[in-house]
Amino acid sequence: MKVARELAHLAGAIFMAGASLFASPVTPARADDVADFYRGRTVTILVGFNVGGGADAYARLIARHLGTYIPGAPSVVVKNMQGAGSVLAVNHVFNVSPKDGSEIGLFAGNIVVDPVIGGVPVNYDPRAFNWIGAPAAETNICVASPASRFKTIDDTFSAEMVTGTAGTSTYDFPVVLNNVLGTRLKLVKGYAGSAALRLAMQRGEIDGFCGVTLDSIRNGGLTDGKINILLQIALKPNPELAGVPFVMDYAKREEDRQILRLVFGWVDMERPLAAPPGTPPERVAALRLAFNAAMRDKALLAEAEQASLTIAPTDGQAIASFVARVYQTPPAVAARAAQWLGRGTP
Repeated sequence: MKVARELAHLAGAIFMAGASLFASPVTPARADDVADFYRGRTVTILVGFNVGGGADAYARLIARHLGTYIPGAPSVVVKNMQGAGSVLAVNHVFNVSPKDGSEIGLFAGNIVVDPVIGGVPVNYDPRAFNWIGAPAAETNICVASPASRFKTIDDTFSAEMVTGTAGTSTYDFPVVLNNVLGTRLKLVKGYAGSAALRLAMQRGEIDGFCGVTLDSIRNGGLTDGKINILLQIALKPNPELAGVPFVMDYAKREEDRQILRLVFGWVDMERPLAAPPGTPPERVAALRLAFNAAMRDKALLAEAEQASLTIAPTDGQAIASFVARVYQTPPAVAARAAQWLGRGTP
């Protein structure tokens, strides 16, 4: 598209066209200032996860192409700061990173809802971040071994399903399903990641697990015939999973739907990128435009396909709107979610 071409070759000129996309217009003079700031500079993407994982793969893919579309064409590098489900990196970017657009973060999506639910150590406010975008919306799923009796989620209402957990979503999601929908998922803790869960299921130690992404299952080699997909978890159904029960269809009351949206909604903007509070608006605008253009880059898309990374981006303004809606959750609903997740009492 025209914006992408101009971002690549005529950095300053595109800001007049792009200004209407953002709250703060950018004058040609300020656009020149953006290019002057980034020219010869290195931009760091601080990733809240280990090297070699899915979040790291997305960050490095983005880093290889983002600089092309930032005015001044800076270099872009990735630095890993794993810990506490990316909360260490979140707190660092919010409180320590330079507030000039030279360092941004890539985090777990659940960090935008955790402060509302409460009960976890946070030192940031998601509403104050300058959200840049997220590379993919994820569909989380519940799966079971074909050797088990569980063919759809309906089977878990009448029989206890031994369910492995290995972290935030693989614990939180089945807990909420039990309390909101009435499933009978018996949680077994202590597995170290989705690979360990897949192995445990293949060995017959567990019947299955919930709260992993569809891409993770595919990349792990669990294709058709090797698993039963019981349920899809997202805010909207995935066309690829036609016929698989959709979690929101099971909500019987508005409070149930509010809790499901609060706990599950972040999967629609997994691995979001953000700049610190106080970053100059014209640089935020430049980063947002650059991210949007990079997500349409043919070379990036080809690399993503080769690496089995889904590209279904959410722009920065959409993330900010989602965060604003999360903070409108009634306190009683958030308190009940916190109780079920073991984070407090209503």
